[in-house]
Amino acid sequence: MNNDQIFKDRARVLDEDLAGRASTAGADALLAEIVSLERVPARRRLLPSPGRALLGLAAATAAVAVVAPAMSSDSTISVAPQPSTSVSATAEPTARQILLAAAVAVEKAPASGDYWRTATVDRWMLTDPTRSYVLEGSRSLETWLAKRPDLEYWRIWQDLGVKPATPQDEAAWRAAGAPTSWRYPKNMKTENLFSVPSRPLEAAAGERTAERLYGKWKGSAGDLAGEDMTWKEVRAIPSEPDKLRSYLEERIGRLELAGSEMGVEEARAYILLRDCVGIISGLPASPEVRASAYRILASLPGIRAEGEMPDPLGRRGQTLSYQEEIEPGLFTRVQLVVDPGTGLLLAEVRTNTTKLANGRQAELRLSTSFQAIGWTNQRPELPMRRN
Repeated sequence: MNNDQIFKDRARVLDEDLAGRASTAGADALLAEIVSLERVPARRRLLPSPGRALLGLAAATAAVAVVAPAMSSDSTISVAPQPSTSVSATAEPTARQILLAAAVAVEKAPASGDYWRTATVDRWMLTDPTRSYVLEGSRSLETWLAKRPDLEYWRIWQDLGVKPATPQDEAAWRAAGAPTSWRYPKNMKTENLFSVPSRPLEAAAGERTAERLYGKWKGSAGDLAGEDMTWKEVRAIPSEPDKLRSYLEERIGRLELAGSEMGVEEARAYILLRDCVGIISGLPASPEVRASAYRILASLPGIRAEGEMPDPLGRRGQTLSYQEEIEPGLFTRVQLVVDPGTGLLLAEVRTNTTKLANGRQAELRLSTSFQAIGWTNQRPELPMRRN
């Protein structure tokens, strides 16, 4: 019996009250159990390497684009792994241990409901048009996918406004006259760190808005790597890690990748990782499928554990990181904040640095924080404004 099976059999010591909590004694106990298991010598079946690099989590055309309305980017992405680090007998849990803990926890999640709901808060940073200071914008988004044919599909969003990112940026913003909107030239140089907004950004928050989803959404269970999935197709996804990996690799093998600026094998590995994270962060697959996606991720090289940290919304979770090359010689730091007690991905954060007009080095961060992922029998709270 390998460690993963021992882990599955013995690590179901999670407290029943872990749901919705990012750091608990039960989660700590589970991770301690995993660390103990990992230090027991055993023969392990190694999954084949997914390629020469650990690849990023978002689609290649959108991984570093600002998640603001009506934006576009032509940047392409390749990825370089971080150096691996050894784990001592007293070290914090490794990335593999954290991902395996999340796999066990997510198997306890509800397996059905009236709606599959995802709720996120996206935050992005970009320089002002004169590159004098850094701005931060944010938007909330809820998607309600109805499994029952008598229920409606809904998307609910709200632009939460734009503001200077730090006190230093606020001082520069005030010196520039404290503008409340920003218009960007189309030819603005961005170093591929963010997409140029096609319409002005506004400091004021917008109105919460609901949109009823029709057309291709009716009967849709979301998408996997940009391909629409029906409820029947999602139910047919195999739940065992080996079979899930074969299923994903077979799908990837049907894609035309020869024209990619990545190598074909690297592009396949990129899509495999993107598919796994897509399953974990939004696809209404079974708890067993989502657990297997975590186990595939745990087999991939290059992810490093950074310890417990807060996500952009202040929730504490175990943070994993790696580097992603967004253009030759230009790297972004990617962090995943995972709650091993519930198996939820709390947030994904990308951090770049850029030089402002006055020579100051400034950070640009792009994050998605997941407030809810899963089944519910609740109904959406619809605002008055409808599209």
